[in-house]
Amino acid sequence: MDPMDRQKQLRWAMNGKMILMFGGIFMIFTAVTSTVMYGINFFMIAQEASKNTSEYVELLKEAGISIGLARGLGICFLIVGICEIAVGVWAAWNSNRVDKSALTFKLIVSLLILEVLMQIFLFITRMMNLGILFSAVALPLLMLWGTRKFRRIAKAEPERIYAVETSKNKAVRKTASAPKKSLHERAMMQARLEEDQSEDTDSPIK
Repeated sequence: MDPMDRQKQLRWAMNGKMILMFGGIFMIFTAVTSTVMYGINFFMIAQEASKNTSEYVELLKEAGISIGLARGLGICFLIVGICEIAVGVWAAWNSNRVDKSALTFKLIVSLLILEVLMQIFLFITRMMNLGILFSAVALPLLMLWGTRKFRRIAKAEPERIYAVETSKNKAVRKTASAPKKSLHERAMMQARLEEDQSEDTDSPIK
């Protein structure tokens, strides 16, 4: 590989790693502070309205939704939030793994499809929010862009594991590739060592 191509791949690796790491962390943050909270709030409102609490009954009437729909929205938001957390954790944890890029790509695509379906449901129920729409669609698309860079590297170097090599990665690979001795070989080595030690102890001092 010529230096220009190597430099280009290094740039892809650095960009992809940063995008997946910060995208995954930000997705976890938005899922916990926004998506999951929306689901919990809808559940609480539906629960209080089912008890005929006037404040929450009026709130649902003003929004034009029923108690059942509020519960349904709560379930949908919680499902999407859990999926966002799972994909965010996976993306951030494997932000330096080129060999995991294919699975990361599939997970993000699946999440994007789920987000689009959720936005369609919110549009039908007239509950769509532009802020939620942006974070739900733009963030997965950005992470897909980062994963696409990893897939280019994986296509050029199928045996490559890490996007950016570090001393820790090299040490882990060296330990994993070192030949491991069987239990029989270890027992034989231990017995030979003990035999040598006993011979040294029994030998007369000159």
